[in-house]
Amino acid sequence: MDREIEVDRTACERTPDAIRTALQRRPDWLQYFEQDWLSAAADFDRAELDRVVDKWFPFACACATPGYLDQVEQMAKRLAEGDTEGMVFWDAEGNAYDAENHPINVGPVTA
Repeated sequence: MDREIEVDRTACERTPDAIRTALQRRPDWLQYFEQDWLSAAADFDRAELDRVVDKWFPFACACATPGYLDQVEQMAKRLAEGDTEGMVFWDAEGNAYDAENHPINVGPVTA
C-alpha cells in the first residue's frame, strides 16, 4: 500500500494571487473562486473578501501540494472502477477499515 500524501498547508500563500495561481491546476475550482472573489469585491466587503480567501485556501494548498491531486484523482478512478484492493478507509476516531467496512489493523499511524 502506498503512503498517502497529505496536503501541505504551507504549499500556498494565503493571498488572492497565490490562490488564483494554485487553482489553475483545477480550472473548475478557479472559476468558482473567481466568482466568489468578484462578488465580494463588487460589494467592497473586506470581511467577505477574507471569507473567500479562507474558503479557497485549503483548495489552493491541495492544488499546490506536489502529487496530492494526482493521488486523489487516481483513488477516485479506482473507486469508480470498483477497484478497492489494498485501500484503507478511516473513520473520525482514526479506526481503519477495508472496503467492505471490516475493521483492520494497519499498525501504528505515524506522521
